[in-house]
Amino acid sequence: MSAAELMTRLLQAKAHLDRSRELIRAAGAELHQARALIQAALHGATDHTAAEMVDRSARQLDGVSVAVAQSASKVQDILTRTRGLGGLGN
Repeated sequence: MSAAELMTRLLQAKAHLDRSRELIRAAGAELHQARALIQAALHGATDHTAAEMVDRSARQLDGVSVAVAQSASKVQDILTRTRGLGGLGN
């Protein structure tokens, strides 16, 4: 693989990771809204299973968000190091 191909693929990966982070943030907002609606609908009910499931999903999404951010940071580090090898890419 040429240096140009490497840079292109890394830039594409970074773009996908950035988009994933945007989608995760949007999903988190949707989960928050769903939780509020469930809580309002079941106000006073003893079964909070649905709200607990949404809470669990939100916590898992937080973990995914951290992992994606770490991956994006690693890819950015690789891009920076690769660019420092003699002007490969912009």
